[in-house]
Amino acid sequence: MKEKSLTRRDFLEATTIGAAGLVLASSNRRALGATRSPNGTLNVGLIGAGAQGSSLIRSLATLPNARITVVCDIFEPNLTKGAALAGSSPRTISDYRKVLDDKDVDAVVIALPLFLHSEAVIAALSAGKHVFVEKTMAYSVDQCDQIVQAAKSHPKLAVQVGHQHRFDPVIRKVVNMSRDGALGKVTHIRCNWHRNANWRRPVPKSDFDPRPWGYPDLEHLINWRMYKQYSQGLMAELGSHMIEIVNLIYGSPPAAVTGMGGIDYWKDGRETYDNVVVVYNYPEGQKASFSSITTNAHDGEKIEIMGTEGTIELGWDQAFYFREKESPELIKAEGATVITSTGETMKTSQGQKQGPAVDAGKGRVSAIYRELESFASCIRDGKRADVDVEVGRNAARSVLNANKAMEEGRVVKIS
Repeated sequence: MKEKSLTRRDFLEATTIGAAGLVLASSNRRALGATRSPNGTLNVGLIGAGAQGSSLIRSLATLPNARITVVCDIFEPNLTKGAALAGSSPRTISDYRKVLDDKDVDAVVIALPLFLHSEAVIAALSAGKHVFVEKTMAYSVDQCDQIVQAAKSHPKLAVQVGHQHRFDPVIRKVVNMSRDGALGKVTHIRCNWHRNANWRRPVPKSDFDPRPWGYPDLEHLINWRMYKQYSQGLMAELGSHMIEIVNLIYGSPPAAVTGMGGIDYWKDGRETYDNVVVVYNYPEGQKASFSSITTNAHDGEKIEIMGTEGTIELGWDQAFYFREKESPELIKAEGATVITSTGETMKTSQGQKQGPAVDAGKGRVSAIYRELESFASCIRDGKRADVDVEVGRNAARSVLNANKAMEEGRVVKIS
């Protein structure tokens, strides 16, 4: 079908940050009526107070009508830090099952290592708790299916997966542009997550014995992302962020994937790859690639969305828009400046960016805060989460099958 021509009005509508499209429901002004707490406050148990859990605590601590009542972690330094960040004098617990036994806890936020996600989510639903679980949703496709079935068995409980970038206004705007015709037909998307660092976290000196919790030593507890028993590596921890956005733009999960990876530089005992390059094929023939390396930071974290009429170069807090055909017009939209390029997209490789098409600016509300606000809103209003278990499963299947393709050296069909 022939693409319709893009008028100035169409373009403005496609590129304007609309209040209705981007401002999340204002859960911070009304009581959370769907909670069991008599004063309308959402009582939250935070399970897993490591690096990501700490980020979640910082946002939860500032969310109106929500209170962190319990912080759970098996490692005492994490537990102490998490409780201090909460600022609400929460109880501290090492066994997450005791959090689920607490009748005063309405919802749990789960930021455990990946291999524990499905176990904790299913147990929380069985205990009658609303659930927010970090991405990737689960360690295996079978576990993802089990979570979906558990969520269906508890339809009154909200379940949200932590793909926070879905709630970033810049990304939401760019997704709308790409789907509304500003780029013509989008045929290719390139994703990079490049860094020049070993991805390793320092292991502190401690007398803590992690063996009762399933870790042979503190190294495996702190750096669980590097060991296959606990982690799905770069694809699950980093690639899942970007592939979820690609799925959103294309309107479906991929149909097939192939790629290569390896432990080729950091010979330090890790088991998950230190570099991955994968290519996805989507149902209508669109392609997407994802590259994550740990030996060079050029290009950093970036998604390039390429269509027949233009390209968007997207970072987490700003994006550049390039017209494929010459167009000297300068357009100022609400809250954002959009500048069309004066030449072909290929000129971007020579550093001729035409200025920020979308810029979140300083002091922006974090995507993590927005996703937690949305989660609270779903609980209050009895709504299904925007990033529900179906979205989470599609993203997980995309990255888990990429790992399978790399390990087996073949094209894997994603049914």
